[in-house]
Parts: sequence; C-alpha cells; structure tokens
Amino acid sequence: MTLLKVKVMTKKRVLWIEDSAYNENTILAAPVHLTGKYDLSVALSASEGTNALRKTIFDAVIVDIRIPPGNDKRWIDIYYELGRSNMAARLGLKLLEVLLSTPPRWPEQFPDSAHDRSRYGVLSVESGIELKDDLARVGVSAYRDKGSGPDPTVLLEIIEEIITRRAPKDYDE
Repeated sequence: MTLLKVKVMTKKRVLWIEDSAYNENTILAAPVHLTGKYDLSVALSASEGTNALRKTIFDAVIVDIRIPPGNDKRWIDIYYELGRSNMAARLGLKLLEVLLSTPPRWPEQFPDSAHDRSRYGVLSVESGIELKDDLARVGVSAYRDKGSGPDPTVLLEIIEEIITRRAPKDYDE
C-alpha cells in the first residue's frame, strides 16, 4: 500500500491599511488575488486597521503612511494633535509606533502577533529617503514607493517580501 502525501496550501492572511484601497484595488490588488495565495483584507483608516489587528492574526500587514483616523477617539485625538490632515498627521507611522514600540503602547488590546515587526511593510507615496529614519526607528524594513507611477505588482511584491522573509527554512511553494 502506497501512502499519498497531500500538501494543503492555506492562504496567507494579509491586511492592507490604505484609505484609497478601493480606488487602487483594481490596479494593485488584482495581482494579489490572481495568485490565489493570499486572503487580502482592507482597512480604510487607523481605527479599522487596529480593529482588524485585534481580531485576526495576519501573516503580513501593509500600511500606508497617510491614513485617516476613523472613528476611534484616540486616533482622532492624535490626528488633530498632529495637523488635521492625512499628510501632516501620518497616522500610518503612528500606528506602527503604537504597535511596535518597546514596550508596545495599548498592549492589552492586541494579540502578541500584532507586535511582530517582521509582519509589517509600508507602501506609501513618501520616498524611502524621507521615511528611512522613521522606518528604522520602528524596525520596519519592507518598503515600496507607490508614488512613482502605477506599478500593478508593487503590493504583491511587498507582500511576497514579507511572507518570504517570515517563511521557515524548509518552506516551499
């Protein structure tokens, strides 16, 4: 009798925190969906992003730097404190600081996986040079610039960078 080994491939969970995700969805998310490897969730604000991170363990989290606060009073207060615009407040960076600072801020609200730096990447219109020090401070190394033109694979590329980096040594597709 021969035993047949069956490898069950489960989709990796990905959270994309991006206020214009639905506008960009057809361009950037299509390649992600077409691979069939990822279950892509979208959060349109800092509030939606933190709520999703409280409820689900994601294999990769992609954050835009310029996101609105949403309806959580803490994010609204930070937004007003930092300039009252997505560009000035840079709440995506604040979200990373909240989750990835040592010790984490608001630690009682998130599972341990939400504090794992290796799960995060930034996809934003700010240049890598502009964000270099901030990303180093929060410990996020995966970064892609979406401002230099519509590259339809940029979201997929950063997701695969994070997933590949986090994969065990014996991982194969």
